[in-house]
Amino acid sequence: MRTESREPIVRSFEPTAGFDRMTRIGNTFVRPLLRSRFGKKIHDLALLSFTGRKSGRRYTVPVAYHELDGDGVILTASGWRANLRGGADVEVVHDGVSRPMRAELIEDPHEVARIYEALLHEVVLSKAKLSIGLEVVGNKIPTEQQIEEAIGGRRGVVRLRPR
Repeated sequence: MRTESREPIVRSFEPTAGFDRMTRIGNTFVRPLLRSRFGKKIHDLALLSFTGRKSGRRYTVPVAYHELDGDGVILTASGWRANLRGGADVEVVHDGVSRPMRAELIEDPHEVARIYEALLHEVVLSKAKLSIGLEVVGNKIPTEQQIEEAIGGRRGVVRLRPR
């Protein structure tokens, strides 16, 4: 007998060291795949290229890609996001097409939670853990406050707009 909860329970997915290691290995194969003709068929992923603020080094990272209100959106807890503070020019390879974009890092916890909640309306709740990094228990979308408590300021959102 299964009892459904009235209030959704939401938890942030926090990757383990093993998960991070496997992701780094997988990214080695994903980067060239997204640049190839097969990249057109992988709509949920993109390559984000940017220059480090302090090092000047060029980075290219595979990211989960979402669309919200006509903008590209990347949800991340990764440290590389600091390079995008204050806005940055980036290149995005998505659906097999490379585009110059302007990235805006959103770190305000209320705004981040609002964006997560909006995206939860577009994904299947049972797949939210893989899709946006939130595990939702129950069949209701959590409130912004519940999401904000779950992510606890550990995540940011990168909004992408054409240059």
